[in-house]
Amino acid sequence: MLLPSLEILGFAALLSTNVLGLDLPSYVGLKTSQHNGILKVTLHSPTSNVNAWNEDMHVGMKDIVRRLQEDNETKVVIFNSDVPRFFCNHFDSAVFAIENFTEDYAMLMMNITNLPQVTIGAVEGRARNAGHELLMALDMRFAVKRDVLIGESETGFGNLPVAGTCQQLPRLIGRGLAMEYILSSQDITAEEAERIGWINKAFDSPKKMYAYIDRLTSRLSKFPRSGLVASKKAINLRASPSREDFLHDINLFKALVNPDFSKIFARFATLTNNFTIGEVELNTGRDLMLAYD
Repeated sequence: MLLPSLEILGFAALLSTNVLGLDLPSYVGLKTSQHNGILKVTLHSPTSNVNAWNEDMHVGMKDIVRRLQEDNETKVVIFNSDVPRFFCNHFDSAVFAIENFTEDYAMLMMNITNLPQVTIGAVEGRARNAGHELLMALDMRFAVKRDVLIGESETGFGNLPVAGTCQQLPRLIGRGLAMEYILSSQDITAEEAERIGWINKAFDSPKKMYAYIDRLTSRLSKFPRSGLVASKKAINLRASPSREDFLHDINLFKALVNPDFSKIFARFATLTNNFTIGEVELNTGRDLMLAYD
């Protein structure tokens, strides 16, 4: 039996929603894929075996976020990595040559927090500093238990996390624990992070993690986008930092004068063989103190 014309139009619209997506270019530091209103953004630096946040990654992420801000089809964005043992470990030092990088980066994290889409982090490996600040900007965080370490080491270098972590983390785990981990620059395992609410869940394997995320996103993709956007906006009203909060931390960062920073940074660069994969880079939270010996 032929469907009435209105039903045909409705069915066609449903199919269009499933196949339409963002018209994204190719990026040097990121990979993307789309299906049924779900966008996956994979962090992939071809020049860093620790998946450092470099200019290519930064420029690509800004472009994706700008497109998502104007997009009315995508419902969920998943961020992950395909670099072994690293989600994203820290900045590539070359990014600080970018004009106004600190402000630009912090505003990027704020914009990610306020995206209308539901945002999810899927962590395998190390997520520190820039990688961790990206996680803090997301709505949900999941990780595998094996070979995952999460943390912020900026305080150990005489700086502070400048893109929302000092605002976001106390909201997740409380003031005392946030003080402990940010001030000590220690890493946390996925299991402990799950226990205190730093991440949503920790899984025994990547297969189990992605199966859970698939079930969750499949459910979300069926809901009206309007409800997802409104609920997220309402939660963010009290749960996320304001623009003024971000600017406060940027101003603190810019006012820092630390004559020991270059000395500590140089020592750590030597210890990590110029920030390449090795024991110290893998275990920054543990081995940061070697820069003080």
